[in-house]
Amino acid sequence: MSIRLWQADAETHLEWYKKKASAALTFNDLVQIDANGFVLRAVDGSTLTVIGLVQETVASSDTTTDKVPVLVPGPNAVFLCDVSTGTAAQEDVGQYIDIDDHNSVDVDASTYDMFYVVGFISATQVLCKLTKKSGALGE
Repeated sequence: MSIRLWQADAETHLEWYKKKASAALTFNDLVQIDANGFVLRAVDGSTLTVIGLVQETVASSDTTTDKVPVLVPGPNAVFLCDVSTGTAAQEDVGQYIDIDDHNSVDVDASTYDMFYVVGFISATQVLCKLTKKSGALGE
């Protein structure tokens, strides 16, 4: 399962952030930034800011806080999201949904409204935009 950039917009770009020591990251994991400015895998129910997709794989045995590249989406970038909780339907278009973890979404929940569904692909995939509510777009 994964969340991947489907269509970039003019504001989609790379930024470099320090990674948290001993925290595993896999290429294209959805990442958040903590209060100390470190990136880590996005977690369901977290109030940390989602910033984008990490573009490097890092083993948990790496104890450094080196910087890693993060693909930061603009407001009109669209993501292809795998659904791990619930069954996606055409009726989900126009709805806010939550993440299930760093690589999937939950179409049955809208507590944190991390994504806004803009397209239906199948029962297991939807097209989404990150929302301003996630903090990823400057809030």
